[in-house]
Amino acid sequence: MNNGPRHGVAEGSFGLAFVPMQRSDIPDVLEIESVSFSNPWREQDFVYALEKEHGIGRVCRLEGLMLGYAVGFRTGSEFHLADFAVCPKFQRRGYGATLLDILLAELRMLELRIVTLEVRRSNQPAVRLYGRAEFQTVAIRRAYYSRPTEDAIVMLKPLVGRLSDWVPEALDRTLKTGESG
Repeated sequence: MNNGPRHGVAEGSFGLAFVPMQRSDIPDVLEIESVSFSNPWREQDFVYALEKEHGIGRVCRLEGLMLGYAVGFRTGSEFHLADFAVCPKFQRRGYGATLLDILLAELRMLELRIVTLEVRRSNQPAVRLYGRAEFQTVAIRRAYYSRPTEDAIVMLKPLVGRLSDWVPEALDRTLKTGESG
């Protein structure tokens, strides 16, 4: 069980709120998205995530001001973190780590067993953030991203057990279906 954030900012303290993303949040999310990524999600991508039964979206607000968000998809006992960003003017203050900690605690409460994600190889602040949260690099996807073309680092974090517990299951799924994650 997660004993709380690593950086001393807890949900509810100092006006910090971590709540389900609503359609009304999308304009604020898009502002952060557009300055955070060279190939940003569009409004319909967020709407899709919110409307799908397996979609999970959360926003982090400080006294009403949007700090960041996380969006992903649940498949069985797995969660794929598809989009995660913190407003640039609030980066390197612990909010990203807090947002990630709270999200991981919520995923544990939902009894999910593993979290997957891809991150641009050049996005070293994000790679370090995920590494501090004990995500492990398991693969490189060549030329995965566009604008500019760049490799993706594939990272996994078991919420239950160890990473080595997941290798046989992942290999079996890959051999049966041809998917890789």
